[in-house]
Amino acid sequence: MVAKRLLISAVLLSAALAGCTAVQQVVPSPPSSQPSTSEESTATSTAPSITREVRPEQRRMLGSMSAQELCGLVRPDEIAALAFETEPGRAREVGIQPPVRGCGFPDRSGGREVLIGAQAPGFADLGTEEVELGAVRGTQVLRADGCTVYAPVAGATLQIVVIADQADTDQCRIASHVAQYVLPAVVA
Repeated sequence: MVAKRLLISAVLLSAALAGCTAVQQVVPSPPSSQPSTSEESTATSTAPSITREVRPEQRRMLGSMSAQELCGLVRPDEIAALAFETEPGRAREVGIQPPVRGCGFPDRSGGREVLIGAQAPGFADLGTEEVELGAVRGTQVLRADGCTVYAPVAGATLQIVVIADQADTDQCRIASHVAQYVLPAVVA
């Protein structure tokens, strides 16, 4: 019963952090430039256009970071190299008991946003599809209004959400790239 409540709470908090009310799942369509095959694996992996190295002593515990500190995990120019141009991050806490700490980077042209959140440990299993994030294996879920990538880290779950008016696999690719870029800055 406790596990069921935790899962329900996690889904509601994920939806709150993503700013969506519908949990409608979308079947991703393959990108038009790449043919789809039945031999594709369930775990997807792509390399981001930029990477980073962070010395172990400089890595932070995600679970103890404030919403404002989450905004410092990535700069708008780094997100632009990984996704699209954004405004500076804005700290936010959403949901209740306990609130989810996060930071939103809205698209400069409007309609899209990258969110970085810190969920409780164990929430990395909320996705419906496995995804490789460098050395970390996470999950992702594509919804009508965005894609969320979850990555397990020490004492917490990194949550990256890319919101768009009509989401497709491109949002999942961007979320994976941002997650791979952020992960070296936190204690795995």
